Amino acid sequence: MRHYRSRASTHLIILLLGTCLWPTISESIPSRNKSNLKREPGAIYLEDFSKEKVELLAIKQDPIYVSSQRKRAIGQLRRGKKVTLIAITDKQYLIRGMALHGQVKGWILPSALQGLDKNFSDKLRTLYERKKIVDELIKNKQIALGMNTDEVVTSMGKPSRKNSKLDRDGRSDTYEYSTYERVAQYRFRRDSQGNLFRQKYYVKMETGKLSVKFKNDIVESIEETEGNPLGGADLKIVPIPIELF
Repeated sequence: MRHYRSRASTHLIILLLGTCLWPTISESIPSRNKSNLKREPGAIYLEDFSKEKVELLAIKQDPIYVSSQRKRAIGQLRRGKKVTLIAITDKQYLIRGMALHGQVKGWILPSALQGLDKNFSDKLRTLYERKKIVDELIKNKQIALGMNTDEVVTSMGKPSRKNSKLDRDGRSDTYEYSTYERVAQYRFRRDSQGNLFRQKYYVKMETGKLSVKFKNDIVESIEETEGNPLGGADLKIVPIPIELF
């Protein structure tokens, strides 16, 4: 039996990688984007990390572009008005606000706006890097110490069993999962001419059971209670999740 537990003193999350879990959920991975907004590759979208609105003051009149490639201007930013920040890249911001001719949404240089707090920007980039790792885990139907309950359920589906407890330290939850793998099987069939042939097909076989323990919504430990469902997974270290505001 292998038991993985988080270590708060190191302020790190150990991710369990390199194994394939076969939960009883759809093969499709649902989008974790909060809206149907068309996205610019490499941009960090604030809606992925917070529902709170971030507003910045326009300090000079500057052209607003339809894309971060800055090939077509759609207006001039109206100085002295607040704009809503939607996304950021290393060199540009996607905003929604007032141009000289009316309301627009587009890309603008950061120098046209009141400076974004560096601490906020650093936190946003840290969360973005974590999201990329978690999205990859979910894509591969894997779990990790430090994931929250929504991320675990998105990756593995609803647990077969769940226990919860409230005490002075907060809320504790335990999710029980069975893990599976596809195993090749063979059977003999006859073709349209009556000839025998061997047909290959797959069945889902249980490989073990996992117990996932959460403390205040964050995975605190992962235990193999039966078999070896994690398959001797490698370990990886990433920054712990942080609060944006």
